[in-house]
Amino acid sequence: MKKLIFILLKYGMRFIYFFMKLMTPVTDKAVFLSRQSDTPSENFLLIEKELEKAKPGIKCEFYCRLGLKSQMGFSYVLLMLRQMKALAGAGICFTESYCIPVSLLRHKKRLRIVQIWHSMVAVKKFGWQTVDMPEGSPSDIARIMQMHDGYDFVAVGSEYMRPFFAEAMNTPMDRVLPLGSPVADRLLASADQYAGLRERFFEVYPEEKGKKIAVYLPTMRRDYAIDCDGLTEGFDYDHYSLVVKLHPLDSLTVIKDGRAICDRQFTTEQAIIMADAVISDYSGAAAEAALLGKPVYFFVPDTERYSSECGINVNPLEVFPNVSFAHPGELIEAVCGQKASPEDISLVRELLCGGCDGHSAEKIVRLALSDSSED
Repeated sequence: MKKLIFILLKYGMRFIYFFMKLMTPVTDKAVFLSRQSDTPSENFLLIEKELEKAKPGIKCEFYCRLGLKSQMGFSYVLLMLRQMKALAGAGICFTESYCIPVSLLRHKKRLRIVQIWHSMVAVKKFGWQTVDMPEGSPSDIARIMQMHDGYDFVAVGSEYMRPFFAEAMNTPMDRVLPLGSPVADRLLASADQYAGLRERFFEVYPEEKGKKIAVYLPTMRRDYAIDCDGLTEGFDYDHYSLVVKLHPLDSLTVIKDGRAICDRQFTTEQAIIMADAVISDYSGAAAEAALLGKPVYFFVPDTERYSSECGINVNPLEVFPNVSFAHPGELIEAVCGQKASPEDISLVRELLCGGCDGHSAEKIVRLALSDSSED
């Protein structure tokens, strides 16, 4: 029955879109579609700014709404109709997620569809890599809904990431390009503007003054808490402040040791910028830290379980063996002993975000505009 509903949805949308295309002329317009949030992302806004610089007068329209599977009711159907109308008259479409109208419909030849994704890396598996897994979609529904079909190109953070995104989106490798991320442009350009962050940190936490700062940024586990007691209880608090920023949706993990700082005063980005060392796992935050040249360490005590439930493209223990640890004692020794070498730091940066050179938005826009003018 569920499959029948999706089939009816698919062909009903195509029927409506056929007439929308007939009645809607193509104009000098770019549309931005997302299921990641209710407001345009920073990536979208940076691309809009670059578009207006490259092609003054171009019209930009945003259709963004958090689209959790459990919340896709009638109001979301109305939004999709608005997205369809916008696509029928656009020359360029930017998206940062799987968007049903983008992949399911047959568009005018002039429309160029650019997938920038919401993360420059794919440490965790997603899309077609996770069909029929606990965190993925059923494969028969994914085929009916043509998940991730139709992209003219996909922007990713590095050459190393290309095959993972190609597999996850079932997209030819030659369409997956290491162009980087617009947010990375801003991070590289504005890092020096945060010179006072450490001073602010020590004002908020005066008892930590004079210590180095280690920031722990774990990703969320779906159905279980992160086992980080060994890390928090054994850390060197005499010389380091341990700042823990759990994933916003993580309601299971509890930090028991009161010496660790469960911070709510600073953003994740600010925490990375002021850090002397960053501890991550399978999170995309590792790429942001590597981009800024921070020593990144990976604490992955649950690789086997996480891989079986979620899937991973990058096993840190294998790819970054010198800075990856399953046991908290070894991790603490490496972080507090500053064991990450310049070569280790460079390797993490190259593999996760080597395509980010400060001009990603410009490159993405230039390619999108050149493509859209070919027809």
